[in-house]
Amino acid sequence: MANPTNNPHGHDTGAHEHGHGPEENPQVSWERKDVDIVQITGFGIGLLVAFLVSVFAMWGLFEYFKVRENNLEPANQPSMMTQKQLLPPEPRLQAEPVLELNKMRANEDMLLNSYGWVDSAKGTVHIPIDQAIDMVAQKGLPVKVSQAGADHDGYRTIPSDASGGRTLEKIAQ
Repeated sequence: MANPTNNPHGHDTGAHEHGHGPEENPQVSWERKDVDIVQITGFGIGLLVAFLVSVFAMWGLFEYFKVRENNLEPANQPSMMTQKQLLPPEPRLQAEPVLELNKMRANEDMLLNSYGWVDSAKGTVHIPIDQAIDMVAQKGLPVKVSQAGADHDGYRTIPSDASGGRTLEKIAQ
């Protein structure tokens, strides 16, 4: 049960009942057993001790592992050092990725901007990309005749919000 007190905070509230001094309320108090400083301090010390024990135990364990490994494996033999270094199996990482990328781009640019044979037996050549674009722009792309508009006199239906998808469009051939 809480202990009654006049003022748990130790200062005068200034409230007076009929001018007779500070008001007393015996039902209001604070819990005096909320915090046990001895238990909190003991827990902190125990936590510190457990931490230190585990750190030193891990240090000792790793020292044991180091000694055991050194005893199991003999020192590097001279024959191991004289053997040539073997390459790892494929796929390997790129040793110089930036240089390899620059080399690949230079090869691509050379192919795109030069003349050359694709297949000399068939007479197939490649030409610079700019010249190929100009030739396609002059001649145009080949057009396949479509039967899509044959049943609607050269028109096809296209989606439209206003007509519920029944708008006709002229098909250019």
